[in-house]
Amino acid sequence: MSHSFIHIILSAVILDILQYGHPLLREECGPVVHINRDILSFLDDMQETLAQGGIGLAAPQVGRPIQLVTINIPSTDATTTWLEVDGCPTTLSRIMPLNFINPILHPFGKKVPYREGCLSITKVYANVMRRSCVRAVLTMMDGRTVTMKCNGLLARCLQHEVDHLHGGLFTDLVSPGDHDKVIRRLRLTHPDAFEEDDDSYARRMKEKRRAHARETRMPQPPEKQPDVQATNLSPPFTALP
Repeated sequence: MSHSFIHIILSAVILDILQYGHPLLREECGPVVHINRDILSFLDDMQETLAQGGIGLAAPQVGRPIQLVTINIPSTDATTTWLEVDGCPTTLSRIMPLNFINPILHPFGKKVPYREGCLSITKVYANVMRRSCVRAVLTMMDGRTVTMKCNGLLARCLQHEVDHLHGGLFTDLVSPGDHDKVIRRLRLTHPDAFEEDDDSYARRMKEKRRAHARETRMPQPPEKQPDVQATNLSPPFTALP
């Protein structure tokens, strides 16, 4: 799209960010088919919203189940030590803000921990293991498709945001040892979520399994014995002539 087209978009607004437990956060998002004025205006709003605090935002977090992401990592980030676009080395300052649609990710490298948070899961943080590097095929907002390879915070942010496009949250990836602690924290910060969210479903299934286990441990009543008298009262066979 031409720059003149982009500049006629109306002033951006700050969008409401959906919070943990909202069903839209668990939806599989559809691809963006056309980059039109509506998409560019919505992206402008997403960037304005992200500017209030954060480094990445996906469209479903602000109410639209489409594969659209904006990322803005400060150029001072020292963890992203490898960054290529279409095979050419580049820097964060040259590519930020990074806006794209319909991403395809290929994470690789060893898994490394990092303390993550999320604009849709406020006041909750946890260590998450993710691949250290990413090869990403991204469609940019001018329609170009580029291949990006990177490590560090950018690789992690790409994985985190693209998870949103497929109904995933970072809390899904915490270690078993941290899971209960994270759930306790979520109960405090997002209590309404447990009526609808997957964790509520998991809890109900656990309670159902416990109830079933209790039932199997209970002594069963003795099986009813055949009524001999009733059997003897059955009519006799008719004798053949």
